[in-house]
Amino acid sequence: MENETHASNGFEIENCRAKNGAADLVDCLSQKQAHLCGHSLPFGNGYFCKHPRRKEFIEITEKLRSKLISPPDVSQSDNQE
Repeated sequence: MENETHASNGFEIENCRAKNGAADLVDCLSQKQAHLCGHSLPFGNGYFCKHPRRKEFIEITEKLRSKLISPPDVSQSDNQE
């Protein structure tokens, strides 16, 4: 039922991103669709994620970030003259 509700309003769970916040709170990083999610809690200028899968969203976000900021794989042969 949850997917049907989200699909009808334009929410795409595949685009959810989150990070650990203060205490046990989880910050929603999907600002463009947070207002469409029935599990987001508006607070200040952002949202907290209360979704049952929020820990999974954190893991996905961390994996994607590590790929973006990882240094390029430079082999030893590139440094030899």
